[in-house]
Amino acid sequence: MGRKPAARQKVLDASRRIVMERGAGSLTFDEIAQVSGVTRGGITYHFPTKRALLQALVADDLAQWQSLETELKPEGRSAETAELLAFLRSHTHENHDRRRFVTGMLSAVTLDPPIMDPAREYERHRFEHVEWDEQNLRLHVLRLAASGLFWAGVFDCPHVPGDVRRKLVGLLEQLAVEWTAASDDVA
Repeated sequence: MGRKPAARQKVLDASRRIVMERGAGSLTFDEIAQVSGVTRGGITYHFPTKRALLQALVADDLAQWQSLETELKPEGRSAETAELLAFLRSHTHENHDRRRFVTGMLSAVTLDPPIMDPAREYERHRFEHVEWDEQNLRLHVLRLAASGLFWAGVFDCPHVPGDVRRKLVGLLEQLAVEWTAASDDVA
């Protein structure tokens, strides 16, 4: 008989809490067992290695980003505009728990780059059919700017005051609408 699917999620939730509080370096199977209530055997059934667990945490975090994008996707726009706005909004959305999780993962990712493989695969898949013409390069500049604002928030470097940040986010969204206007007219 297989393990209950709930055990896997309990392990991920407990691991995320530990990473947010003390960093991925403090993540041990014994502590996860204590926090989650799942036995060490149950943990290793789902995640045979710490790398596998950390990769699952990255994949779980990506799923949360995708859900946020879906939630923030505006109606009444072309698919291209709506998807771009959703991306920009999800990356500039203030979420202190996400920042704590990301900072908690940094040292582990630096020491073991394959932990980020789920994110690399997601990005590869997301952009594999994009034709990198001038229009898509311009739109990608907006994505990179939103990602930059996210990382500036994580490190508070460079410090971007709240009112300036709101203006920058507004400008990114304005440019997204303007730069995809041709697509809106066609749709």
